[in-house]
Amino acid sequence: MAASLAVLAALIWLTAAAPPDMALWLPAILFGALIVFTDTFGVRLPTGVVSLLPMTTVAAYLVMGPIPTGWAALIATLLYGAIRALWGEQLHLPQPSIEIMAANVAMHTASILVGSVVFQALGGDIPLEAVTLGNSLPLILLGLTYLGTNYLIAGLVIATRNREALRSYLRSLPNMLFYEGGPLVFALLVALIYTRLGLLQFASFALLLIVASLITRGLALTSRRLERRVKELDSLQAVGQALSASLNLDAILAAIHSQVAALMDAGNFYVALYDPETDEVSFPLAFEDGKRVSWRSRRAGNGLTEHILRTRHPMLIPKDIGAALEEIEIEQIGQVAASWLGVPILAEQEPIGVIAVQSYTTPGAYDTSHQDILVTIASQAAVAIQNARLYAHTDEALARRVQELDSILRTTHEGVLLLNAGWQVLAANRALADFLGIAQAEMLEQRLDAPQSGEEPSLVTLIGYTPQDLESACREVMRENAPQKHVMIVPGPRRRHVERTLTPVLDEGATAGWLLVFRDITEEIELAQFREETIHTLIHDLRSPLTVLKGSLDMIEDAVKTGRLDEIRFLEGLAQRGSDRMLRMVNELLDISKFESGELPIHPEAIDPESLLREVATRLMPLAKEVAISINLLIAPGLPSLYVDPEFIDRVLHNLVDNAIKFTPDNGRVRLWVKRDPENPKALLIGVTDSGPGIPSGELQRVFEKFQQTSVSGRRVGTGLSLPFCKLAVEAHGGQIWVESEVGKGSTFIVRLPVAEAET
Repeated sequence: MAASLAVLAALIWLTAAAPPDMALWLPAILFGALIVFTDTFGVRLPTGVVSLLPMTTVAAYLVMGPIPTGWAALIATLLYGAIRALWGEQLHLPQPSIEIMAANVAMHTASILVGSVVFQALGGDIPLEAVTLGNSLPLILLGLTYLGTNYLIAGLVIATRNREALRSYLRSLPNMLFYEGGPLVFALLVALIYTRLGLLQFASFALLLIVASLITRGLALTSRRLERRVKELDSLQAVGQALSASLNLDAILAAIHSQVAALMDAGNFYVALYDPETDEVSFPLAFEDGKRVSWRSRRAGNGLTEHILRTRHPMLIPKDIGAALEEIEIEQIGQVAASWLGVPILAEQEPIGVIAVQSYTTPGAYDTSHQDILVTIASQAAVAIQNARLYAHTDEALARRVQELDSILRTTHEGVLLLNAGWQVLAANRALADFLGIAQAEMLEQRLDAPQSGEEPSLVTLIGYTPQDLESACREVMRENAPQKHVMIVPGPRRRHVERTLTPVLDEGATAGWLLVFRDITEEIELAQFREETIHTLIHDLRSPLTVLKGSLDMIEDAVKTGRLDEIRFLEGLAQRGSDRMLRMVNELLDISKFESGELPIHPEAIDPESLLREVATRLMPLAKEVAISINLLIAPGLPSLYVDPEFIDRVLHNLVDNAIKFTPDNGRVRLWVKRDPENPKALLIGVTDSGPGIPSGELQRVFEKFQQTSVSGRRVGTGLSLPFCKLAVEAHGGQIWVESEVGKGSTFIVRLPVAEAET
């Protein structure tokens, strides 16, 4: 714009400084019309239009001089811009912009003014009367200066767009020189015809020039259409080959873009894909100014892309996009383009996406021929994109299933062995390898009955079969149509009981293979055995106090008949202790269950720790004296009150002292002590220390589990409930219980309990 204004100012100044002869205005009009015509009916190249304009402009200068020719070139360029704006589509001319028109004014007007300076400086005469040796050099430099100035200004304008456009322009310079530089020789002939033969002969020659221009342009347009059609066919073939050769969506979209770019301006290009389930539009491929960009997916709205998806018809907007969008009530999304073309991608007449190209700088960049070729490419792409999406979904689902199966095989504790119909191992997990003591890699692709190296047993032997047994089992499974289960014993450092399940793998009703699942049921069997032993122990423990109670009642009846009062009192005490023991066992069972479910509330209150310990010691003293065991109390002075439920904590201490007496040998000692907790001023530590055999370190973690018995023998067999009750009761108070023991030196059970808040 600045250059064109500068040229206009220079032309006005020159005109004012040296007004041209009025007789030159008629040839100026004639040459101006000829310039408009030659410019309009030029030959279009990728970077612009080439024509006989340089020839007619130079001829005009050789006839009229610089100022009339400058005005003729300027006005003709403006008229040419108006023709492009009004009839560009009919004449196959690109739509101009203000910037392009300004650049053309600067190019053509400045070129002739600069050329005239060079020509006159070298002594050239205007008008041209003859071509002599003396004026040959000025004429040659006139043409070269004109073309050089023209192409330099054009190159500067194109360089402001992008580097690729400049490179394309430089590549096309030889063709431009051929079309525009060669005919400059005829500029001398045109000038001489006008100056030597007159206006009539000039008009005849101009008519011939016009006819020749029309014929040349027609041939050029026909050649261009043929070249474009051949290029389109080649591109369609390349697209078809690329689409049929891949199921990768990215590769398919890249092939579409490369071929579209070979046929039209695809510097701003995108492919949108529509997902009807989520009603979302994604953009897996998008280019802006020739560079690939990433666009976020969006909910389907009211943009041009969604309009094409709804209507299922292509849309070409060569110019005035804003007005077109308002007319069809479409929302403008993103930057406003100067020209836009979009076509739907239809799979079985259902829209799955859109292919679109747009130009932000050039109105009329796309026409109906571009639309037709893009529709053809979209129809080819539809099947490939649909197949790629189906393949991607199938591949994703398969990968997910394989991952799920792999996760199951890796994480399950059950051994899994998958065989084909010929007993060849297809899959085996780590749990099975652990069961059998053999590496997974050694099992894969091996036949079960294949002989092993050395004396190692075959796989069929390791899983508890002989080949004959396995064949028979397979027939039985198929006959009964039900899995076959069998418990086998796996030898080793620890004998394990394994449940083996044989199941056929069916494929459309036919047996495709066999699945063997090995489940370690050792713990279940041991638990069942332990349950039986526990029930037996409970029955035994309940039977003993019941026997004592019944015997005591029978003997009391005899004592009542004979009047032996002392014996009655003794027997009554036996019955009372038996019933108390039985009631304590039942209560512990019930309380443990309630503690575990959180249904047993505690009612804490302040209680003196010394009185609590003395009461427990006094109650159990007779039991200790029967086996010559002493119970010693060690109570630190000045202790605060405990804040506990007296009933539960009394039972806790009773159980701990009773256990200590049970495991302490005759003439031994049990110490019951209480002191402040050195680590927590809000708690007291209560301990029961015995002089028994101690507990092995490997069993310390299990003493507080239900129904667990240590390997240490006591005077009587317990139920395995007293210590679990102690743990639950203490933890219900927010306290802790633990045991410290050393084999041969006795054990100490320690309880940490809270004190009353007012006394901390």
